[in-house]
Amino acid sequence: MKNEMISVRQGIILIIMFLIGSTFLIGSGGIAKQDAWISIIIAILWACILYLMYSNILSLYPGQDLYDITKLLMGKFIGNIINILMIWFAFHLGTLVLRNLSEFTNALVLPDTPVILPMFFLTILLIWSVKAGIEVLGRWSEFFILVVFIIFISISSLSTSLIDISNLKPILRDGIDPVLKGAFSSFAFPFSEAVVFLMVFSNIAKIKNYKKTFLLGLLLGGGLVFVATFRNILVLGGETISRVYFPSSLVISLIHYGDLIQRLETTVIVEFLVCVFVKISICILAVCNGISKVFGFNDYKFIASPVALLMLSFSLFIFKSTMEMESWASDIYPYYAFIFAVIIPLIIFILAKIKNRNSKTTKVIK
Repeated sequence: MKNEMISVRQGIILIIMFLIGSTFLIGSGGIAKQDAWISIIIAILWACILYLMYSNILSLYPGQDLYDITKLLMGKFIGNIINILMIWFAFHLGTLVLRNLSEFTNALVLPDTPVILPMFFLTILLIWSVKAGIEVLGRWSEFFILVVFIIFISISSLSTSLIDISNLKPILRDGIDPVLKGAFSSFAFPFSEAVVFLMVFSNIAKIKNYKKTFLLGLLLGGGLVFVATFRNILVLGGETISRVYFPSSLVISLIHYGDLIQRLETTVIVEFLVCVFVKISICILAVCNGISKVFGFNDYKFIASPVALLMLSFSLFIFKSTMEMESWASDIYPYYAFIFAVIIPLIIFILAKIKNRNSKTTKVIK
């Protein structure tokens, strides 16, 4: 992956599409009900601090990814243990997103078709994407982000006739606790998941622009998540978004403009598939890159097929039902993700700062 270079613009777009991924349909911060929009704002502010840390880690070691940096700071043995943990997180995240997609497909798109069929064909495309590399994925995303924006703006505009301002009230009815819980949940999903980019962002056209890439990606992607959440609350109400698994899909089903509704449902499926495709591709790239670094392979692309197929298989059996998946996502996942997205990178960041400071001190003494 060292010879693959992406521009700052492409990096920003990849982060945007990664963040909005499955969030557009599943939603985020629903536990806060009508105050979910406040939770999203708080989560974005927390994520700003996190992304500054991410950009600093990469800026301290230009041309290196998280796997390289970990071994430099902790040594090969301990570094590889940490790397295996991060590989697992990227693999597990990709599996979860695949499962989200399969649930959506089975429930709303192809209810009478065995879910393995569309998922298998998607996996073939994912394998092609990973073998093509992050450069191709970056160029591909530059085109499709326009499609995503057009669909998003169209749906949001058409849903204005369904808006009920009273759905925002009463603000903070249950106090600040549900808002903070919703913020923590939103911080975990989707914002903290961008830790995966530390595993693939070894080369950006202008090294000093890691901060710009992460923060602009967060603000634009987070802004879209906020707008989608705010729209869903205005149309459906807080109680509904806290209970429904696909709130955005329900909003679309309420839009009635003759036969246009059928076309709208088709376009939102396209939007969802495009963003999820990018997110899973990044996860597979992170896993393949990590495995190649741990085992000393010269190229990561030849393991794309087994990794993607294993991810597909795992996604089919990881949960027994949608309810079990939703319960795990709301009760366990925020704390689980915190370990990989915050604690481990924070340790790496502290070690990097200490080593960097010691290196500067040594140079001054000499």
